[in-house]
Amino acid sequence: MTERFELSFPLPPWLRDHHFAGQAVLPMVMAIDFLAALVLKKFPEIHATRLEEAIFPKLLILPEGDALSVLVELEWLDEKRLRAVLLTRKSGAISRLLRHAEVLFTSKKKAPREEPPPPLLKEAPKPGRVINCERIYAELVPFGSNFRTLNNKLYFQGNTASGTLIVPDLPFFCLALPHPFLLDGAMHAACVHGQSFCGFVPFPVAFAAMEWENAKFLKKPGHVYETECILTGKDNGELRYDLRVWGNGGIIHVSGLMMRDVSGGAIKPPGWICENEAQYGKN
Repeated sequence: MTERFELSFPLPPWLRDHHFAGQAVLPMVMAIDFLAALVLKKFPEIHATRLEEAIFPKLLILPEGDALSVLVELEWLDEKRLRAVLLTRKSGAISRLLRHAEVLFTSKKKAPREEPPPPLLKEAPKPGRVINCERIYAELVPFGSNFRTLNNKLYFQGNTASGTLIVPDLPFFCLALPHPFLLDGAMHAACVHGQSFCGFVPFPVAFAAMEWENAKFLKKPGHVYETECILTGKDNGELRYDLRVWGNGGIIHVSGLMMRDVSGGAIKPPGWICENEAQYGKN
């Protein structure tokens, strides 16, 4: 059985710092956060430590105003899995629904670790290539100041990019999840790494799974968190990454992040970043 709700999605001014091709677009992480807040309020029996089968089929361009009317569909696939979908209604001669985000929640409770797992990096990164984050946000991921989560420098080591993140002191919907800007910043690192060899600007369109531990420690504004993204595959215009974020006693792991060119070839990386093409080849 599918339930559908019509809701108002707040559009604070800082959200417009997230833009693509000259238009303000809803961040994927805020769509997840909005859906999670609704799901966990309606179904408190769901133990939120893992999300699966997330897809983001169409960018949601933000209209003028301070709120957006959206639809949310909730469907129990079985007794343990709930699918949540974020939609908008496109008016015109023929009205139709546009799907912007879809994610699977599970009610399976995960036993917590006694101690946080160790970070992926066992020693300080040895910079094969270093990029200043100010240049990243000026030329590669040109978001406004509220979405400039990567901090200081980004380090490349072969198929890996690593660096640090600082989240801003901004509100979000679901307190049971980590701060959404941590995942957003980790995806910025993957985007920059992809631009260095693939010949396009990769944008996240899906991930296989996201899990976390100690969410309450993963939302502290001003705290420095570490992140690492690892390229796991590339073919047919698609890049695949695994991501980690950790620090302050918590950890996030995203597997199977899929990134593609959503500009139709209209947006290209600047020439200076494409130094890794000889190693990987254009995709």
